[in-house]
Amino acid sequence: MGRVLQAVALAAVAVSCGSGPGDGPADNPTSVRDVTGVEFGWSCGDSGCVVTPLAATPAPYPCAAPDTAAYSYTWGRLFEICSVCVAHEPDLYWSTTPGRCRILACETDANCPTIYQYSPQSAYACVNGLCQNADTTRFPPEVLTKTVVEQLCFAVYPRMETEEFLSTTASEVLSSVEAACPGALPTEPCTLPAECRAP
Repeated sequence: MGRVLQAVALAAVAVSCGSGPGDGPADNPTSVRDVTGVEFGWSCGDSGCVVTPLAATPAPYPCAAPDTAAYSYTWGRLFEICSVCVAHEPDLYWSTTPGRCRILACETDANCPTIYQYSPQSAYACVNGLCQNADTTRFPPEVLTKTVVEQLCFAVYPRMETEEFLSTTASEVLSSVEAACPGALPTEPCTLPAECRAP
């Protein structure tokens, strides 16, 4: 089974959080692009950043009522934008599946976001065309965890091919990751299958 992500959602379009010291809105781009070429607005203020739709942004994957379909983001070694389902009761949480997320792509560091509202802050640099965490002490480039391998394996497919959790492509990706990382937990080191995106 792939991971199911959940985070507190304070807006229908994304997660927004408390402000912090240091880098801020001016250190962020106004739009971002994932590895499949999908573009999103990226709006930042004192309380954090949110994903906003652009004219070219496709609608998020539909959700069962009463949940609301939206886009949000996750970050760690890599930075992803996910199509999510925002729950309404009893708390505002969102959930997603691995195939509904894609890593951000870039040409320069300026294309990548900075998460400034949390401690430790996370700045992203453009490495091999991907937005990767600049803190190589926390995220050594030579170490690939199972979660990162999963992200890199989904990166080579268009979003629409893997949005349905049990689609043929999504199932094949998850099976490939499991075969490459037998018994590994999400944060444990793993081997990258040959067909996946190089970090």
